[in-house]
Amino acid sequence: MEEVERLRSIDDPMEQLRYSGDVLAALQATTAEVGEIRRGAVDALRARGMTLAQISAEAGISVARLSQLGAPRRRPERVLLSTGDTVHVVLPVEQAPYPEGPQRPVVHESDIAFQKDIERLAREYGLGTDTEHLPAGEYVDLNRDGLIVTCGPRQSPWLTQILASDTAYGFERDDESWYLLDKSSDEKLRSPRHVGDGGDLAYLGTLPRPDGNGTWLYCAGIHAPGSRGGALYLAEHLAELHRETRGHLWSCLVRCDYDPNTQEVSNAELIAPVRRRERLRQQR
Repeated sequence: MEEVERLRSIDDPMEQLRYSGDVLAALQATTAEVGEIRRGAVDALRARGMTLAQISAEAGISVARLSQLGAPRRRPERVLLSTGDTVHVVLPVEQAPYPEGPQRPVVHESDIAFQKDIERLAREYGLGTDTEHLPAGEYVDLNRDGLIVTCGPRQSPWLTQILASDTAYGFERDDESWYLLDKSSDEKLRSPRHVGDGGDLAYLGTLPRPDGNGTWLYCAGIHAPGSRGGALYLAEHLAELHRETRGHLWSCLVRCDYDPNTQEVSNAELIAPVRRRERLRQQR
C-alpha cells in the first residue's frame, strides 16, 4: 500500500506515530467495507437458494466462517453519531403568536423533519434516538455521548462562544442577514434564500465537549431547511467523513436545494471543504 510505504519512509518517530493512526484508520475502514461486501455476497447466494454447506464447498470457506460473515457488524463510522447505543437530538423551540391567545412554544416543521432524518440514519447503524427541546436562550448539557444539536446561534446565543473555537468556519451576522463565514478567506456565504432561490446553507461539524471527554455534532442551517441539508450530507457521506476526520475535530459547510412548497430537501453538497482541526486527546 502506498500509505504503508510512506509510513516506512518517515524519519521522525513522532510524525511516524501520528501518521500510523491515519493509516490504521484507513485500513480499518477498508476492512469494514470489504467485510460488508463479503456479507452481501453471502446474502445474495443464500437468496438464490444455496445452503451454507454448498457455498462452503464452492468457495473454500468453512461453514463456521460463513456463519460469522452472516452476522451484522457495527460499522466504524457509527461513532460519528454515537459511541454508545443512543443518539440524543436537540431541537430548538420558539415562541409563536396565536390569534386566540398569547404566544406558545412551537417546533419548526423542518426541525421535526430533521429529527426524523437523523432517526432513520441512526436506525441504519442499530442506534436508538431520543429528542430534547431547547427553548430560546436556555442551555443544553453538552457533556454527553451521541449528542446532535441543530439550534442556530439566533435561538441560543451561547453557541456563538462555542463556535469561536472553530478556526475554520462559523456563523456571523451583519445589518443584511446571518451568514456563514469561511475564516480562512473571510468569505461571507449567505443563504440562496436571500435572493429568492430554493436553497440554503448549513454548518456541519464536531465541537469539543466542555469536560474535554469527546465531542458533539453540530448541524445547523442559516434557515431551518439548511439543517436538513446538513443531515442529508451526513447520511450520504458518513463513512467518508469518518475516514477523513478520525481522531480530529472537523467542520464543513453544506449547500442544499429545497422545494419552497413542500420544504423537501435534495442535492446536498459541500460549498466549503471538510477541514480538520486539532487532534482529540485520549478520552478518560
